[in-house]
Amino acid sequence: MNIWIVTTGSSDVKLKSDINLKIDEHWQTLFRKMRDQLYDRRFAPTRPPNTDDGEPFIVPARAMGMVYGSQLTDEYYQDLHLPLLDAFSAKLLEQGRTNPDRIIVILTDQEAVFEEEDRKIDKSPYWQDTCTLKPIFEQYFRENFPKVKSIDYLTLKPEFQDEGLDSWNKALLLVQQALSSVEFDRNANIYVSHQAGTPAISSAVQFNCLAKFGKKVKFLVSNEYEERLAEKGYFIESSTYLQGMLVQEAKALLKRYDYQGVERILNPYWKDASEPLLLEIRDLLAMAVQWNFAKFEDCGKARGDVAKERLEQWWWMGYEAAYLGVIRLRQGNTVEALFHSFRAVEGSIKKWALEKYKLQIKYSNLTQPNTAYFHDVNLPHNLRNWFDDNKHQRFGTVGLFGKPLFDLLKASYSAEWNLNPHIQIFASNTRDERNSTFHSLSGLQEEDVFKAWNTKSREEWESRVLGCLNFVSQQKFVSLKSASLMAKVHDELVNAIAPNNLQT
Repeated sequence: MNIWIVTTGSSDVKLKSDINLKIDEHWQTLFRKMRDQLYDRRFAPTRPPNTDDGEPFIVPARAMGMVYGSQLTDEYYQDLHLPLLDAFSAKLLEQGRTNPDRIIVILTDQEAVFEEEDRKIDKSPYWQDTCTLKPIFEQYFRENFPKVKSIDYLTLKPEFQDEGLDSWNKALLLVQQALSSVEFDRNANIYVSHQAGTPAISSAVQFNCLAKFGKKVKFLVSNEYEERLAEKGYFIESSTYLQGMLVQEAKALLKRYDYQGVERILNPYWKDASEPLLLEIRDLLAMAVQWNFAKFEDCGKARGDVAKERLEQWWWMGYEAAYLGVIRLRQGNTVEALFHSFRAVEGSIKKWALEKYKLQIKYSNLTQPNTAYFHDVNLPHNLRNWFDDNKHQRFGTVGLFGKPLFDLLKASYSAEWNLNPHIQIFASNTRDERNSTFHSLSGLQEEDVFKAWNTKSREEWESRVLGCLNFVSQQKFVSLKSASLMAKVHDELVNAIAPNNLQT
């Protein structure tokens, strides 16, 4: 069984331009009889702008239906031209196996939405409704599909003034209700023509049919404005639409930096692909997922030669951790935003110490064999007081964590330290706030993250974290984004998944 679902729009029914037909005379005769019902609108057939003399005439759909549909005869029917339906019909009848057994026509009626004053405006959406065209469609289908067993007319009819059919939510609900009122053969082949009507209706029909019928749907489309497509329709498989919808969903997840979500959506469709672009997306997503789990080293190595020089620098992971904190704040995860931002700076100071004082670092404490300790070996003169103040009396070493680590940085760069408010605030205010926050089970607001860094906004907060990292690494990055390898990976993902690049 073949079922054809077709939407209807204001330009579905036109008036032929053949001068041998008495179009103007017929229009005037029929119009005069209906004039009192047209709210004093003097509708007249017109051609679209910038078209030649052979182009059919158009009239708003409701007016066309009221004038012609209510007084339809075989003679008057010959005046009419239905270009989209002609294109669709030609394609369906091209192969006997796609000849529909049942047709479902979706009409529109916004009578409850627009008051009388609105109806006195020629361009009001009220006049675009197709409900009055039903008699014309009935004759069209009788003549072109005489063997069709059943034709259902479903009318989308909003009930309130703030719920017109240009509302995406309302159109979706009305289409769902309309289609749910009809019983469908589970084994039927479904053909859907959704081009006519408002964009909201078109999208609602696409979405509902894909959700309801899945891969059994084929979309029958045409383009009356392109000569090569004007006379016949063509089919688009449901998989193409489904993949397009997946791309849109993936893009939405990508905006939230939900790389696992993007991978989960796209991987089942493209995991075995051999096309270069799809392989690029797969590899970029793999890197992004690693980065999202703070596995920066794995992500960096997967980046290959592009990141080779950066990976040779001891400080690079600190910027990645800080940028991960920025992303977590954008996602609303305040606890992780504070955690990663603090960890980025403290971890960078630890790496700085291990890099700068290689001769003094040993892992000799038997109770903590994986913890780096600072020993009194070739001790620089300027660190004598620091070492004596912080050394463990039993082991004669200084643990590279907590306050001694910050004091080591200060002792090493005392002059620069006094000129940098970012690192000063981090070593005092931020450290204390971090300790109290991480020992609390209460909620954490965005303002609390800023307060911990003695800032008042995202911009100030990012600037402070960057100022600390640049101080430790002695680099001059202008933003955390510019310092992160992941920021470039993300931009490449956005571009690769863009509809104009990712062809189905």
